[in-house]
Amino acid sequence: MEIVFISLAAFFTAILTFFSGFGLGTILAPVFAIFFPIDIAIALTGVVHFTNNLFKITLVGRNADKTVLLKFGIPAILTSFIGAWL
Repeated sequence: MEIVFISLAAFFTAILTFFSGFGLGTILAPVFAIFFPIDIAIALTGVVHFTNNLFKITLVGRNADKTVLLKFGIPAILTSFIGAWL
């Protein structure tokens, strides 16, 4: 029964945050933390984030503004690696 609750929580959280663009980790990490140790819960939240982003790219990626992608996306990726390293 736990796996059903966790799967439903992940699914509905991903759908809910698809439109807002934020909040997946805020909602999902505490749900995962109920069932898993905190380090596993954070890792699982990251996995859901990653797959949710792949899903969003598949759905709306072809309609993305290329200039915004280049001006915002590339620097965001680079600075996220710098931030993670720090």
